Amino acid sequence: MKNPRQATVVGLYVSQLARSLPGRRSHELIIEAVLGALADAGVDPKTVDGAAIEWAGPGGVPGEVGSWAPYFRQPLAWTSEHFMDLAGARGLLKAAAAIEMGLCDTVVLGGGRAGPWAEDGTAVGAAMNLEFADVFGSSTMAQFGTVAQRHMFEFGTTAEQMAAVAATIRNHGHVNPEAALYGAGPYTVADILASPIIASPFHRLECCLIQEGACAIVLTTAERARDLRQQPVHVLGGGMEFFRGAYANPPLYRDMRHLGKDAARRAFARAGVGARDIDVFNLYDAVSFEVIRQFEMLGLCAEGEGGAFAADGRITLGGECPTNLDGGLLSHAWIGTAQLTLKVIEGVRQLRRDCGPRQVENAELTLVTNAGSGAQHIELAILGRG
Repeated sequence: MKNPRQATVVGLYVSQLARSLPGRRSHELIIEAVLGALADAGVDPKTVDGAAIEWAGPGGVPGEVGSWAPYFRQPLAWTSEHFMDLAGARGLLKAAAAIEMGLCDTVVLGGGRAGPWAEDGTAVGAAMNLEFADVFGSSTMAQFGTVAQRHMFEFGTTAEQMAAVAATIRNHGHVNPEAALYGAGPYTVADILASPIIASPFHRLECCLIQEGACAIVLTTAERARDLRQQPVHVLGGGMEFFRGAYANPPLYRDMRHLGKDAARRAFARAGVGARDIDVFNLYDAVSFEVIRQFEMLGLCAEGEGGAFAADGRITLGGECPTNLDGGLLSHAWIGTAQLTLKVIEGVRQLRRDCGPRQVENAELTLVTNAGSGAQHIELAILGRG
């Protein structure tokens, strides 16, 4: 074993996902996810010494992850506190760093959300009260839209190409029993384009869901993972890149056109692989266009060629770059910040080779990305089958 402390994913869990889960509350769902992930790994909760888990109360201190210590019946050796550090590739990489540095041995990362909804029907926390954005009517979809519109203008990317991406990913969710929109399709490009415009150029069926649910993952050292019940999945590399605070100001394409390239370069160098070695892609799909942009970011096609690259069957199960096979944020689920972790979980499942009909044959490497041009930051991680 090259590095006995190499961070390894050994457990995962996803709760029921739905637009509404009557009678459920965030804290209850998160506890379910934490216990489910520990059971999946075969890890005793009393051995957990690191936590990156959303704290929704009651009791404890709002937002303080140390409030989870009594649940594990021992002091925690390490916690991560910022809400964006508790999910997805960013949370995974920071937990992995803590494990590999010896700050702790076993970390649970998790989160989720359930009612009540805001009066306008949007997810709690969707509006962040940003003084130089909200006053002008800015929104998450609109901020991704500014980047997409300029890409269309400069390179001729078409609405049909973006709709093809949305239809493909939504159809992945259509056949995934766990997805919130299981059985809701199948969708055609025409269906996508016929749905109402939400923020130009995006139609409703090109925008992510808003759901309730929770999920969690367990990480430990490669040495400990050898004695556990699941196929180990190693954290091989990762990278992050931040242009400014998320959604603080509308993004400009000239600033976002290369966002993530340096992060990807660092990630691939650390993992010792290239973009074309990846077997399964789990790309951030808050909107259809971001999938197109991220293929360009990864160097799988030239700038401006992402629309044609992603729209010709490459992202299907049998394609060259199978992408978001669980249905992604467009069809599987968006559950608050924990939606970022769902990308990691799908990647781990593919490497465990337990995805059933959507399994990529002989998958060895997967790439996970979170956020993107609209948010003006990005995180990505490369996972490998142990």
